[in-house]
Amino acid sequence: KSGGRFGYTVGGGVEWAVSDKWTTKLEYQYFDFGKVDLSDLDGDEAKVKIDAHTIKIGLNYKF
Repeated sequence: KSGGRFGYTVGGGVEWAVSDKWTTKLEYQYFDFGKVDLSDLDGDEAKVKIDAHTIKIGLNYKF
């Protein structure tokens, strides 16, 4: 079975000026798409939570 799922995301971040042209940043994001019930051909079942945490760091140059 395939298809899409609805969910939500929350996050935040900060950015610091290193100089007039350079900045660095740190971001966090949480994704949650709920739970899904799975089963295999033998009839074994599992409930799986679909979520993720991401952390990003970045370096920006302003032209």
